[in-house]
Amino acid sequence: MHLTLPRSLLMLSALVILASHPTSLVAEQASGAAEILAQIQKIPHDPSALGTLPARARLKEYEAPFQLREYQSLDGTRLAAATALHQDGKPHPGVVLAHGFTETKNQKYIVELSALLHRNGWHVLAIDLRGHGESRKLSPAPITFGWKEADDILAAARLLRGEAKPTSIAALGFSMGGRSVVKAMVKDGGQLLQAGISLGGPIGEPAPVLPPDPKVPLTPLDRIFLGYLGASSFYDYYEKSASHYGVTREFLEGETRADTTISQVKAPLLMVYALDDALWLAQLKRGRHEGGGFSLRYRDAVKDHPYVATLLVDSGNHAGRLYLSDPYWFGTMVMTYLKYWQARQADYVTVQAPTVDLLFDGKLGTESATYTVLVRNHGKDPVTNLKLHASLPPDAKMISCWVGVEGLSPCSVEGSRLTWTIPKIAGGKTTAGPFVSVLGTAVLKPGKFDAKAWIDGSGMIPQEVTLEKR
Repeated sequence: MHLTLPRSLLMLSALVILASHPTSLVAEQASGAAEILAQIQKIPHDPSALGTLPARARLKEYEAPFQLREYQSLDGTRLAAATALHQDGKPHPGVVLAHGFTETKNQKYIVELSALLHRNGWHVLAIDLRGHGESRKLSPAPITFGWKEADDILAAARLLRGEAKPTSIAALGFSMGGRSVVKAMVKDGGQLLQAGISLGGPIGEPAPVLPPDPKVPLTPLDRIFLGYLGASSFYDYYEKSASHYGVTREFLEGETRADTTISQVKAPLLMVYALDDALWLAQLKRGRHEGGGFSLRYRDAVKDHPYVATLLVDSGNHAGRLYLSDPYWFGTMVMTYLKYWQARQADYVTVQAPTVDLLFDGKLGTESATYTVLVRNHGKDPVTNLKLHASLPPDAKMISCWVGVEGLSPCSVEGSRLTWTIPKIAGGKTTAGPFVSVLGTAVLKPGKFDAKAWIDGSGMIPQEVTLEKR
């Protein structure tokens, strides 16, 4: 005799069965989160501030196989993106990258990280959040500082799922993009996003948005942000943005924090912060002793959470500068975490970042420009016979160049190109340099001028610096 149970009873039975598993499943996830956190904490971190400030603002173009495209957010807002998909027939994981406030998918650190992830086996989709980059031209939809941007990320993940059929999808966001990743993962409930990384994401309680007080002067950073928003005050902008979406300003303010909901995340999430984050320190100086939006108080709510982990590093500064200050560590850390959760058994999904990198900086004086290069070897083995080149403004007059101490080991000069020979750099976070050149700029016309540094045959990314003579 066959007994047919009512549909409602079958559903209830299924729920009972599911309810009997969470303890072991949650314990397994918690064990995995602790295991991978321990792994990435062992990756050598060697940050340097040299060149990170100008490099953070630098833009780059995407190269093949990346293609530019448009897509729509969940509310229909038109957005811009750059994507690179694998066509080898193998099952690959996917990742969505989201930039920070006032930035774009074309930030140097986003472009370079996107290329690195694709080379190592990920389908990649880097997006311009609403109100940023090319998306700013496609739609008048205002910025909401994480609320609607979460929908932009989820829509990108849906697009990636539909076109690339990835084995899983992760999201990685910087600063405001990091906050948006947290909010997207909460909203998603573990259905579409299987992992996430938030880098310098301000998920705590920000300062109240109040009507402007003429007695309180704006900070230089506030002026930059308001100039980008095209608003006279943050209060006015929040009013305008809230009105556009049919909500109150108070509602929108509440959506600019994620610490109250982060405990609802249902997939592995890594929160990464540097203790010398300039924006966090600025909040402390303003008297917000928990760090305001950058408060780490959220850790109390997730201390026993099976999915959420926090990685704190001593230095590296804010968001994209974490990458720029140590590209090898950053790329290795990100790919190690994502591979653990997305492609642990796929040997064609790799964790390989260039072990030799360089940092490049330039400072403009009244009559001269001084360029400084550091070359670093993160690998275990020494590298030998490197040729370091710098291509400098052709009209500038060479004054001097050296390595370490002025007058020691001058470079060779051929036209506008300088060359240093580096006989050997030992392994294990060894730094060579500084390599310094000084150019006379009196003959240069007012305006911007570029310089580039690279190493022959290293596989590393050339670095550029733009200075501006006024």
